[in-house]
Amino acid sequence: MRSIVGKSEALVFGVSTWVVLTCNAGFWRTLAAGGPDGTQLSWPHLLSFLSVAIGLTSLVLMVVAVGRATRPILALSLCVAAAAGYFTNHFGILFDKKMIVNVFETNTAEAFELVSWRLLATTLILGVLPSAIVFMARLPKRRLGTATAQRALALLVAIAMVAGSIYFDQKQIFSTARNHRELAHMIAPLDVILASYAFMGDKLARPPEFESLALDATVAPPADESDRPNVHVLIVGETARAASFALTGYSRDTTPNLARHALYTVRELTTCGTATAQSLPCMFSNQTVDIFDPERARYQDNLLDIAARAGYDVHWIDNGNNCKGVCARVDSVDLASSGRQPLCEDEHCYDGVLLSELRRLLPTIRRNTLIVLHQLGSHGPAYFRRYPKAFRHFVPDCQSDDLAACTSDEIRNSYDNTILYTDYVVSQAIDALMAERDRLNTSLLYVSDHGESLGEHNLYLHGMPRQFAPDEQTHVPLVAWFSQQARLGQGLTPACGTRREPASHDNLFHTEMGLLQIRSAVYQPSLDLFAPCRPATQARPASRSPHAVG
Repeated sequence: MRSIVGKSEALVFGVSTWVVLTCNAGFWRTLAAGGPDGTQLSWPHLLSFLSVAIGLTSLVLMVVAVGRATRPILALSLCVAAAAGYFTNHFGILFDKKMIVNVFETNTAEAFELVSWRLLATTLILGVLPSAIVFMARLPKRRLGTATAQRALALLVAIAMVAGSIYFDQKQIFSTARNHRELAHMIAPLDVILASYAFMGDKLARPPEFESLALDATVAPPADESDRPNVHVLIVGETARAASFALTGYSRDTTPNLARHALYTVRELTTCGTATAQSLPCMFSNQTVDIFDPERARYQDNLLDIAARAGYDVHWIDNGNNCKGVCARVDSVDLASSGRQPLCEDEHCYDGVLLSELRRLLPTIRRNTLIVLHQLGSHGPAYFRRYPKAFRHFVPDCQSDDLAACTSDEIRNSYDNTILYTDYVVSQAIDALMAERDRLNTSLLYVSDHGESLGEHNLYLHGMPRQFAPDEQTHVPLVAWFSQQARLGQGLTPACGTRREPASHDNLFHTEMGLLQIRSAVYQPSLDLFAPCRPATQARPASRSPHAVG
């Protein structure tokens, strides 16, 4: 092959073979598991997949590794494949365009939590050391015509590897691909390269014109004709899954403080996505999950903009998790770097810092106000950093950033402690609102952006493409609380309690519009979770083409 395609092309094939065989254990484990009926793939079928994987990887690398850039790009590909393969193999993380968005939007503190000695060792052995061999390879200078001809022949060989394997084993390949659609996102570095290309394509595209929504937004007069300001607190939870919330049926008592309040709860709510970069903009957009476009949402009014237009003071208070552009046009503050002791250490703050800011802000309120508290919540893998020592209720808990160093029970205990602390934070926020009930109509809604895998189906953390993601990553809790004055002000009937019908993040935009009592043509009562709790006379106009709940 070397004499036919040249040393550069031989090097590409060698690197492709190395990364496919050594950096893609998750890919091969999925293939080895067989189909849904447990049928195991034979060696000839596995060799067909090997040929396809090497051929596809070689095709992509030969397109990008050209001329003097050949060795640097191959070395970078080796390191990327080693690191990406580590996360896919150990945590079940798949690299698509949305995951690349997460990578670019992850802050420094979160990134360092993902670094472990196992990751470094894997990258060194499978990436850095082979890269040294790549740089030692002598690639002779070639005339342009010779280089072009040899590269063209190499491309034909790679195409033949893919096409030939599919032709002779198409039944098994297509069947397996249908049963395991996630395989397309499991071949490193092919997955990262293609996803990065799609991501950069979006970034380089001409941004659309900004779209203003709800220009007709106004606040409806309260049902009790009170002159008290409406104060609504929306707590956006982070990585809290419904499967670990006692209020939604979990066997452990992870929500003892919230249990003492009269709450409205949703037992089954699904998310827009499985990562903050996708879910958060979707939650505040009037787009439903089936049509949601992150780039369009970035250049479109969201719930916060509409609330401000209707006359609300809007405050976004963050604990270092970034608002992903949602708060770009309203008052916002990030408390993660505030250094407030004893709640902050280095770049990490416990979510109690949000309570301190809420208590400071409430006495100053004189008009309708929306306050968003964005938690750090249960973000992994360093669950133990999310709660103070006083909340180490479930023990032994994992006290390491490296989940591989902990048992399944320790990981679950640590995660459950984060939910226990979230229960405390949300309950304390309710208590702070109750203290202002004599002069404010106060209400609160808590909902998480996405869930988390804790080893179920051999998956950890979050970020799986939504179409493949398990319930643990897509089912989240939602609870709401109203002061007596807020109930009267909104005309809510006291019969509202637990909702057992399925709901989704599609409901949040319109539910919040209803709770803020904002009148607008964009409001859809059919998607407002509290519309059934209001008398018919309180209903507000719906849009002409409502979407079904996703």
